[in-house]
Amino acid sequence: MLTRPTVNEYPPFYKRYIDLVPEQDLFSFLEQQSKEVDERLRDLPEDKWGYRYAPNKWRLKEVVGHIIDTELIMHFRLFHISRGDHAPLSGFDQEDYIQASPYGAYDPNSLLDYHKNVRQTTLSTLKGLTDDDWLKQGCIDDQPISTRSLAFIIAGHTLHHLNMIKEKYL
Repeated sequence: MLTRPTVNEYPPFYKRYIDLVPEQDLFSFLEQQSKEVDERLRDLPEDKWGYRYAPNKWRLKEVVGHIIDTELIMHFRLFHISRGDHAPLSGFDQEDYIQASPYGAYDPNSLLDYHKNVRQTTLSTLKGLTDDDWLKQGCIDDQPISTRSLAFIIAGHTLHHLNMIKEKYL
């Protein structure tokens, strides 16, 4: 059974995301979370998608794009480590990624479909991991991290931004 990672399995920065994930089956949580993103955002009017809650903050489209970018990156890291690849991985600058992204031009429904497809890919990968795979460790920015930590980070990061969306955008 997949259990919560211990604090020595991830860099301290990620604790805030892992701690957000409720004590329940992670697969069910990830599936429900994907539905929540879709249900909460699918019928929003177009003007909400371009909304910034403060100057220099991301538009809602960019927040959803950031959730997608981060899940893709964390999924790759998880895949890389679970396959036993020991090559170190680098971090990424979320501001640079959003700046270079095409998310502002996305139709909101296409953006939500993209998120749903990325999440399905993540779930498909996670469901194929063995008990040993979950405990494998790799290195990101010279800091150790486990496969299971990355799965929890994906869930917690999305939850963090869903909470921000509820609070600041809706």
